[in-house]
Amino acid sequence: GRHLDLSSHYTSHAKDGTERKISVYRCEDCSGCPYRTACCKAKDSEKRKEISVCWEFRNLRKNSYHNITTEEGKLLRCNRSIQAEGAFGQLKHNRNFKRFLTGGKVKVLAELLFLGLSQNIAHLLAKCNSGLQNLHLIQPKAYLNF
Repeated sequence: GRHLDLSSHYTSHAKDGTERKISVYRCEDCSGCPYRTACCKAKDSEKRKEISVCWEFRNLRKNSYHNITTEEGKLLRCNRSIQAEGAFGQLKHNRNFKRFLTGGKVKVLAELLFLGLSQNIAHLLAKCNSGLQNLHLIQPKAYLNF
């Protein structure tokens, strides 16, 4: 039931050079508040509750949430969740891949690239044989409306 007033603004600089504008909100008075121990983590009883907010981040987060809750976003999430694990499953189970046959970073990388290339060729052939080569996203059989 306490009000947090705008206290100050400052600019945060990240290592990659990006700048973020931060707003700091502070409680008017925390003395006598029954929730002070749960709300304010400061050990000094004179310190007041303080919250820092980056409004740009909140707006980006809201846009991201909107994007993943649209019909296309749901379809992308459905397809994403089955693609990566399926590829590893194909390599390990169907192609009986247990371990690398070579040693050394360069040779292992080359073997991994050949495995990936062969997986992509097999995937393309399966798409061509089933007539799905022009579809980017595949509608799952058990597609649920979230």
